[in-house]
Amino acid sequence: MSPEKLHSLRVAHLTILVSAALLTVIGLFMTMSAHTISALTQGENPYQAGIDQAIFAAIGVVIGAGAAHTHRLLGRAVAWSTLLATLVLQGLVVFTGLGRGEFGNRNWLDLGFTTIQPSEFIKFGLALWLGSVLAYKKDVLTKWSELVVPGLIGIAVGMGLVLKGDDAGTALVIGLMAFGALVLAGVPWSKLAVLAGSLAVVGAAVVIGASHRLSRLLVAYNPEACEELADQCWQIRQAEYSLASGGWFGAGLGASRGKWAYLSQAESDFIFAIIGEELGLVGTLTVLVLFGLLGFGLFQVVRLHPDRSVQIAVGTIGCWIEGQALINIGMVIKLLPVIGVPLPFVSAGGSALISCLVAIGVVFGLMRTDPEVKNALRVRSRRSRRVAAVADAVSAPGAARADSPARTTRGGRGARTARSSRAAGTGGTP
Repeated sequence: MSPEKLHSLRVAHLTILVSAALLTVIGLFMTMSAHTISALTQGENPYQAGIDQAIFAAIGVVIGAGAAHTHRLLGRAVAWSTLLATLVLQGLVVFTGLGRGEFGNRNWLDLGFTTIQPSEFIKFGLALWLGSVLAYKKDVLTKWSELVVPGLIGIAVGMGLVLKGDDAGTALVIGLMAFGALVLAGVPWSKLAVLAGSLAVVGAAVVIGASHRLSRLLVAYNPEACEELADQCWQIRQAEYSLASGGWFGAGLGASRGKWAYLSQAESDFIFAIIGEELGLVGTLTVLVLFGLLGFGLFQVVRLHPDRSVQIAVGTIGCWIEGQALINIGMVIKLLPVIGVPLPFVSAGGSALISCLVAIGVVFGLMRTDPEVKNALRVRSRRSRRVAAVADAVSAPGAARADSPARTTRGGRGARTARSSRAAGTGGTP
C-alpha cells in the first residue's frame, strides 16, 4: 500500500476517533440537561441521567477498546456467533415473558438487574456478518440463489424480529444499512432495484397497518391534518418551538423551556431540539459537522482499505450511524415523520450508546486486519518516528549513499563538508 494511502487511513482513524468522542461528550451534557426537570418532578436525582449515561459510555469504551484489538472479527465463526446471539436475544424479547414494552414497542429484554435493547446490537452483528458473507460470495452475487442464501434470509430474519416488536424505526435503519451493504458488495443494480421496491412495499404495509404511523405521516406532510390530529402534531410543534427559540447561540445550557413537560422524550428521540434551544444554531451545526466528519472518516476507510470484507462491514456501520442520524434529525426538523430512533452517541439510552461505541471499536479492529495498516496506526514515540523516518529515507529509491561509510563516519561533519566542496570543484579548507 502506498504511503499516501496509509497516511489517509491514519487521518481517517483520527477523524473517526475525535468526532465520535466529541459527540459522546455532547451527549453526556445534553442528556443530563434534558432530563433534569422530569427527574425533579419525580423526586429523583437531577443528575442521575448524566451519571448513567457516563457509566454506559465507560462500558462502551471498554468493550470497544477490546474489539479494536481483537483479531479475526470477520472470521466466519465470530461473525455467525455474533449475529445469532443478537437474534436469539431479540427472539427472547418478542416470544417470551422476558420482553418488556414501552411507548407501544416491545423491544426491551428484562434481565432482572437491568434491561437491554437487543435490536440495537443486531445492527453491528449484521454489519460483521454481512461483511463476512458478502465478501465470501463476491463472485456469485449475480445469482438470486446465492444472494438469497444466506444474505437476504439473515436480513429478513433480523428485520422481522424487530418488526415483531413493533419497532418500525429500528427496522428501517436495519433495512438501510443492509441495502448499503449490498451496494458495496457489488450486487447488480437490476437486483437492487427489485430489493428497493420490495422494501418500499413492506414499509408501506407497516405504515398503513398501524393507525398511529399513518397519522404521523399525514401530519408531517399535510399541516391541515393537524386540525383533526392535534395529539400527533403536539410533539413536532414543540420541537419546532424549541429550535426556533434557540436563535444563533441558544438560551444557555440547562435553560430549555421545552423540557418542562412540553416536549416528551426530550432526552432521547428529540434531544436535537433541546440542543437547538440551549446551544442555538451554532450547537446544531456543530453536531451536524461532527456527524459529517465521522461519515467522511468511515468513507475513507471504505475507499482505501485493501480488504473487501472490511470495506463492506465498515460501510455498513457507516450507513447505520449516518442513516440513523439523518432520520432522527430529519424527524425533529419536520422533513420526515416522527420515527422513534435515537440520535447516535447523543441520545439517552445505554444499549444505543454502547452499541455505537462498540461499532467504532469494531471499525478500528477491522482496520488493523491488514498488517501494513496496523503498523501505520501503531502509536509511536517521537524517537521511534524519527528512526522510522530515517530508515524510510535510506531505503527510498534514488537515495544518496556514501561511497565509504567508514570514512564518512570517522571524518565527522567537517570532513563531509570538505569532501563535498572538493567534489563540487570549489575547494575546501586545507
